[in-house]
Amino acid sequence: MAKGKNIVSFFVPALLIGLAVLLAVSAALYLLGIQQPLEQQAKQLMGTRIAERARLVESKLDQIQQSVALASQAVANQSDATITTNIKQQINDIDQAVIFTEPQVQLNLEGQPVISHVTVDMLRKAFAGEKPTPELILKNNQAAYVAFVEPLSQGKVLLATVSPQHMQSLLGSAEQGTFMELRQNFDGSQHRVATAGQGAPQGNPLVESPSFGTNWSIAMWQTGETFLSKAGTLPILLLIGAVLALLIAGLMPYFSLQRILNQDARGFIQGVSKGHVPNNFKLSFFNDLAASYKRIQGQATHNDGLPETANSDSESLRTEPKSRAKANKKSQGNGKLEVDVMRVAENINPNMFREYDIRGEADRDLTAEAVFTIGKALGSEAYTRGEQKVIVGRDGRLSSPELQAALIQGLQASGRDVIDIGMVATPLVYFATNTLGTRSGIMLTGSHNPANHNGLKIVLAGETLYGRDIKNILQRIKDNDFLNGQGSVKQIDIEQSYLEKLVADISLEKPMKVVVDCGNGVTGALAPRLFQALGCEVIGLYTDVDGNFPNHHPDPNTSSNLKDLIRSVKSENADVGIAFDGDGDRLGVVDNQGKVIWTDRLMMLFAMDVLSRNSGADILYDVKCSRHLTDIIKQHGGVPVMWKTGHSLMKAKMREIGTLLGGEGSGHVYFKERWYGFDDAFYAAARLLELLAKDPRSAGEVFASLPESISSEEVNVPVPDNVKFKLIEALSNKGDFGQEANLNTIDGVRVEYEDKWMLARASNTTPSIVVKFEADDELALEHLKTILRDQLLAIAPKLKLNF
Repeated sequence: MAKGKNIVSFFVPALLIGLAVLLAVSAALYLLGIQQPLEQQAKQLMGTRIAERARLVESKLDQIQQSVALASQAVANQSDATITTNIKQQINDIDQAVIFTEPQVQLNLEGQPVISHVTVDMLRKAFAGEKPTPELILKNNQAAYVAFVEPLSQGKVLLATVSPQHMQSLLGSAEQGTFMELRQNFDGSQHRVATAGQGAPQGNPLVESPSFGTNWSIAMWQTGETFLSKAGTLPILLLIGAVLALLIAGLMPYFSLQRILNQDARGFIQGVSKGHVPNNFKLSFFNDLAASYKRIQGQATHNDGLPETANSDSESLRTEPKSRAKANKKSQGNGKLEVDVMRVAENINPNMFREYDIRGEADRDLTAEAVFTIGKALGSEAYTRGEQKVIVGRDGRLSSPELQAALIQGLQASGRDVIDIGMVATPLVYFATNTLGTRSGIMLTGSHNPANHNGLKIVLAGETLYGRDIKNILQRIKDNDFLNGQGSVKQIDIEQSYLEKLVADISLEKPMKVVVDCGNGVTGALAPRLFQALGCEVIGLYTDVDGNFPNHHPDPNTSSNLKDLIRSVKSENADVGIAFDGDGDRLGVVDNQGKVIWTDRLMMLFAMDVLSRNSGADILYDVKCSRHLTDIIKQHGGVPVMWKTGHSLMKAKMREIGTLLGGEGSGHVYFKERWYGFDDAFYAAARLLELLAKDPRSAGEVFASLPESISSEEVNVPVPDNVKFKLIEALSNKGDFGQEANLNTIDGVRVEYEDKWMLARASNTTPSIVVKFEADDELALEHLKTILRDQLLAIAPKLKLNF
């Protein structure tokens, strides 16, 4: 078949001519020596002026700091109100003055003034005896104020603020034809404090002053007449000549190409009309088009005489197999609920609305009527966030079919359309929100809680609800703030799409023998098929879905639930054992020797892998993870970021900082690299197999090469819900852990020593506080327990401890 000319070949001579002209013009500009000397001269002059301006601003900031210090000393023994009033009167620069005691230092992003993480850090440094330098404080990524902090007597600290408007006057006016910006540089970006000058700056600044203070600087742009305009007309003429030359060269092939296109197009049309299209066109495009036309003709001939088929659904969604669709319809029941939402609102248990999901005891708190009402509230909230469709999935608990039917009816009653994906693991609901054209989904699941419990994990408009958003759902119910309508429901099978996507992403270099313990949770319906699709030999334990959980509780974060998996890995001589929790968003791992590999050690392996391709990336982990994980991340060029426990909180933080990997000590792992960033135990297990399959060592040898200390399991100490947070706050404020201890209070109290650490935090899911310990030996571990016992009992003498 004749190939003809490629269209690009017509432009090669023109590109060569244009390149030659540009080289000539560039050489002329270089030889004339006009641009570079002027640029250097202008930069030197402006650099000197901007450095002088920076020194002036730095001096003014130092004067304010000294004035605050002197004024604070002068009124040190007076009342707080008198101190703040006198300071504002004595120092005209000060906009607001607030006095704090150490317990009052709390994050408050809605306050006046706003108290950000930076403000909290400055205040805590002042309480520790340091003298923090002025810092820019942001609110919604905009300058709120410049903070000055000064210690007072009697254990107090003064926060004085200077507004951005006042900083404008400190910066002064810009010279004609220039634009100045006072900025503070942190977190890899520049934050504007004040500006001066006319016009809008374009691109990078021409000059920037040396940094001063806490990484402050002044940048300057030239917006008026530039040094290039003083270079005379010769470079301009040369540039015009270059443009004309390129235009002429670019137009040269036009007439030739137009003539050939017309000839080939006429030939193709004539061939179609005669039923025989030639394949000897001058352009390869028409030869390819002719070949495609002949293939279509051949397919049409082959299909002649075949019966017509039904049109496929216009949406690119797989509908469920009939057997599964019938099962789902049966599980939903045929009766329509008649619910008095006003009565439900009066009696609904507010304790179900927890920090990052809704949970309660089925048939007592989380009844069908309550779930209907919650569904109607969620549907109303979804609409306010711009969402019409909501995906719904459920786990295999005995109460889930009835509650799912109630949830769907509640969503429909708010006017939302429901995509019912049936009985699935939680990651498939998250996957569906990323692939089915709607960003909202609700998973009905009791997760790893007792068999008679159930709950809802909620994603609306791409955000997993937590904290205030969960409380707002309760408030919407209390206020009877519902939309009304009648939405539709459609059943979809998402499992095959999920399998295909995951298997396409994961490649195992050698077959693996895997024992999979699903604990009779909902993962049993998919996990064996998934690992078989990856080419593994699979030995399944408790893969039949049974909401009674007859063999052991589906919680891989408790070693007693892994006994059968350990026994099977050893007896089957398997490469690795994997356990899932009840809804598939957490995993547990056992190496080939039967040793439990906790999630923070999995994170070491995952972090090393991700950082090998993404040097300098942030790696997120929660307060329950080993101190060795921090070291591994740093050693491999990453930035360790510790955060609060909880899947909703972790996912929100991942979006905020743009990290590629996150993990919690409880078994949640979040991959944004190559995946979607949600907690998915199936995908995490597959990534683990991928790494083990390409390593010649056994799983036991791989993990033996990673650092490890003696670590306790998480211990839940029973404490009533209305007491647990107050207890942890008191522990943070009154606990005596020794001078060598470093306290991290980002989530509870994590006490870190050089070679060990311990944690006490209020659980967001159960009436308890969670404690955990890690040390290099058993003696040190017991010493940590003794310290924590003493401090807790000093605060709450009647507390019954179980560690």
